[in-house]
Amino acid sequence: MNEPHNVFFIQKGIKNRQILAFFCLFWGIQVNAQVGLSADSNHVETGNLLALYVDVPEGMGPPDTLQLAQWSAVIDPKNILNQSPWVPTGTAFRKTISVLFFEADTILIPPLPLLFSGGDTLFTNGLNIVVMATPAPEQLTDMAPIKEIHREPTLWVDYLPWILGGLAVLGIIGLFFWLANGRAAAKIKHRSIAIPAHELALKKLQVLAQKDLINKGLVKEYYTELTDILREYLANRFEIPAIESTTEETIQALSSTAFPTADTPMLEYVLSQADEAKFAQWVPADSFYTESWAFTHKIIAESRPKTQSPT
Repeated sequence: MNEPHNVFFIQKGIKNRQILAFFCLFWGIQVNAQVGLSADSNHVETGNLLALYVDVPEGMGPPDTLQLAQWSAVIDPKNILNQSPWVPTGTAFRKTISVLFFEADTILIPPLPLLFSGGDTLFTNGLNIVVMATPAPEQLTDMAPIKEIHREPTLWVDYLPWILGGLAVLGIIGLFFWLANGRAAAKIKHRSIAIPAHELALKKLQVLAQKDLINKGLVKEYYTELTDILREYLANRFEIPAIESTTEETIQALSSTAFPTADTPMLEYVLSQADEAKFAQWVPADSFYTESWAFTHKIIAESRPKTQSPT
């Protein structure tokens, strides 16, 4: 008589556990909704690379530490072949991890802990991966029969490489014999075309403008190239060590050259502001981008030798 009563409590206990598991799963999803673990496929053959992706929202920034020790129970650390740096994708920072599996199985990859600079630790989701054995013929009879070797008839062109090689050896021997008998070799005149410093600098300046580095957010790279072009031109045109000198040393060296004195303050301003952008992570105002490019173009065009015209 007590059996139905016991069955009722057992069924009720199972239902309560299912509800509790649902809430735990829902809570875990909410906690870890910020970071994620995915793969380029949920199945892979043994011996083939599988790419796993760890994504962190862009607003959080890359974590300080990603602990792969959690995977050691299911993935041999030696089979983790490569880890990329954190790469921005537009909405998140992504790390790609390449792994290998050598045994067919269904593997549950556990969540990974991510440690952030503020002391927070977030976990990715887990991932199910099916590792399939590489297919192979079960019996030797499945293999295609071995065909007889088909031999082609011998033609004279088969000996062509040997003929050409022999002629080449004879030619080299004849050349040495000719030189040994005192016959003068033909003189080849080489003509080198030197591009004027201002033309080369203006071409590089035009290429820099076409790269559109500022709009791509590459401020440091832009001002590095701009000052390299300007310093190289000053070194070639006025014969000063502008490339390896500081801004102050460059200005001092130009004072004893034909460089226009009226342009010296602006030159010092452009070089110093660009140095701040290169070495101090300082972002100049938008107007400085236009001013610095225009001033560099002006200096190159106006300080060229008077006998030459700008490109």
